[in-house]
Formats: sequence, C-alpha cells, structure tokens
Amino acid sequence: MRDPNKIIKIAFLAGAVTDAAAILPMVFPQIAEIIWGFSAFSKQYFFAMGYGATFMLAWTFLLIWAYFKPKERNFVAPLTMIVIIGFFVTELYLILDGLLDPIKLIPTWILKIALLSLFSIGYCQSIKEE
Repeated sequence: MRDPNKIIKIAFLAGAVTDAAAILPMVFPQIAEIIWGFSAFSKQYFFAMGYGATFMLAWTFLLIWAYFKPKERNFVAPLTMIVIIGFFVTELYLILDGLLDPIKLIPTWILKIALLSLFSIGYCQSIKEE
C-alpha cells in the first residue's frame, strides 16, 4: 500500500537537514564568505546572524517534530513554504542592491525550488487523504 505521507515526510526531513546546514554560514563567517562572497562582518552582521541561526535551529526542531506525525502536523508545510519564499525575496533585494552575486545563489535557488516542490506536493497529498 502506498504511503500518502511519504513525500511530506521527505520534505520535513530534507527541510530539517537544510535548516541545520544553513546554521553553519550564520555561525562561521568563513563559510558565508565562500558561499555568498561576503567579506565584511560587522557587529550588526553577527547580531542578525545570531538571531537567524536561532530561528534556523528552532525551525529544524519544528520540522523534525512534524516528521514524526506528518498527517497531524501537515500545517507546518505551508508555514515552511512562506519562510522559503521570504528567503527568495530577501535574496532578490540583496541582488538588486548589489550586495549579492546572483551566480552564487544558483545552488541554493535549486535547493529552494526542490524544497518548495516537495512541501507543496506533500502538503496537497496529505490534505487530499483527509
């Protein structure tokens, strides 16, 4: 029998792994320099990244929590999609402001598109089964 929650479970797990990995460039400026090409790390940068890393850690646990009861906690999927879209908007703003090179974002955009696809398909399948 086909598991109707398989895709949303994969989405929750992939999202948790991605969020956990996203903490690294927030905590280690050397990684942010490699990934995004940042070279200036002010106190404001560390303040903002500290908040961001805390958020990413909490969202990692939220996705793990949702993974274990995907049908009951499927509402986490559209919330996560809002966050991913917010990241896209933020990146677009920084590109338009000349602070980020769009070429450096291609790998993360591919990842975000894959995650959005997983979350949207998984969520639609989970609510169809209700």
